[in-house]
Formats: sequence, structure tokens, C-alpha cells
Amino acid sequence: MNSGLWRNKVLLGKLVQRDIRARYEGSVFGIVWAIATPLSLLGAYWFVLGKVLGARWEGVSVGQLPVVLFIGLVVYLFFSEVMGRAPGLVLANGTYVKKVVFPLEVLSAVTVATALFHLAIALAVLFFGQLIMTGGVPGTWIYMPLVLGAMIPCMLGISWFVSSIAVYLRDVQQVVPLVLTLMMFLSPVFYPLTMVPERYRPFLYLNPLTVPIEQARAIVVSGIGPDWGMVLAYSVVSIACMLAGRWWFMRTKQGFADVL
Repeated sequence: MNSGLWRNKVLLGKLVQRDIRARYEGSVFGIVWAIATPLSLLGAYWFVLGKVLGARWEGVSVGQLPVVLFIGLVVYLFFSEVMGRAPGLVLANGTYVKKVVFPLEVLSAVTVATALFHLAIALAVLFFGQLIMTGGVPGTWIYMPLVLGAMIPCMLGISWFVSSIAVYLRDVQQVVPLVLTLMMFLSPVFYPLTMVPERYRPFLYLNPLTVPIEQARAIVVSGIGPDWGMVLAYSVVSIACMLAGRWWFMRTKQGFADVL
């Protein structure tokens, strides 16, 4: 994906292992939290939306509603984990900034890889949960890595951009949580895209969460293959975002040491 990351793949692997261990070290339940967190959120949203507010999803049975909601939640949590950590990524690793030989761009890749680890666990929960609740899973599940994998370059690019901006403008740390909340409600996480008035739908497609969520639901719930034209267009934009983010990061990182 990136020659610089490939050259530092051994370092990247060690940092990812350390990051995952540090996340759960000292915790009584350890890695169980990686499963409990999305399930708890799913249960809360399912109860409020499905039971209290009586939300209904066109063409989806009540039994499938948790699966539909969980897909949107999984994609959002994958994205928000990376973006939520981005503002403090360089700031929290000031010792690395002083080391000329340390490739700071690896830090964003570490957060993406850690998020991928949690995504894999959440998808396993989704897979077996659907198997138990519906008695089977569609063969189109095989396309899931391609659809969600298209998000990775975009997330890397945004992480590089946000983490570098935050070094010079600390307000970014306050802005990102607000933006993530807005992104959750302005993407079809808890509602079908068909509920949005047609004149507003193009704006929702500007949200990097919309296409992966819609395509993942088609794969898991409807059992149909993804719209390859849309996935390809999304991938092109995602790669462009990665290249732009890396260019910006490499251009601005020279001044990190002066600010920190």
C-alpha cells in the first residue's frame, strides 16, 4: 500500500502488538472487552430504536434488525477508533519526534492495524450471531474484506492529515469528537438510506462511511454482491486521500520538533 510502511513492516508489527497488549494489559476481562463494547452499544441502540421508538427497516424482519444495526455500528466503530486517536497520535509520542531515524508515519498505520484487529473480532461476532439468529449466512460474506478494505487507504490519509494538523492546532482534539458524532448521524448507521429525501442523498455519499455501510449491508442482509462500480470509485478516492494525506504529513513533520 505504501513503500515507506512496507520498509518498516517489522517495526509496524512490533508496535501493533505492543498497542494491543497495552490496551488490555491489567484488565480483568482483557480481550473480552473487544467483544463486549460493540455488543453493549448494539443492545442499547436496538432497545431504544427498535423497542422504545418502534423503528422499522423496510424489507427487514424484526429478527434481522440487530444484524442490520450491527453492520452500521461495526463500520462506524472501525472508522472512529482511528479518527478518535489521530489528534493525539504525534502529541502523545513526542519522544519519537526527537528521533530523526524514527518513521513517524508508521504511527497512523499502527492505529489502523489495531482497529483492523478489533474489526475482525466484531465481524466474527456478527458472522456467528447471524448464523445463530437466522440459521445461515449468505455466500456473499466472502466480499466483506474487499468492501471494508477499501476504507483503509482513506483512513490512513485522514489520520496522517489530522495528526499533523493537531500538532500545530490543538483545537483539533476538541473538534474531532464532534465531527465523529455528526458523521454517525449523517451516515446510514441507524437508518436506511432510502429514508433520506432523494435531494439530500448525494451529500451523504460525501461521508466516507456511507458506501461501506450500504455495500456491507447488501452483502450480509440481502445476500447480493457489491456494486463493483461504486466500490471501485470509492477505492480510487480512498487511495487519492491516502496519497494526499501522506504528502501533507511528510511536508509538515519537519516542524514537529520545533512545536513540541
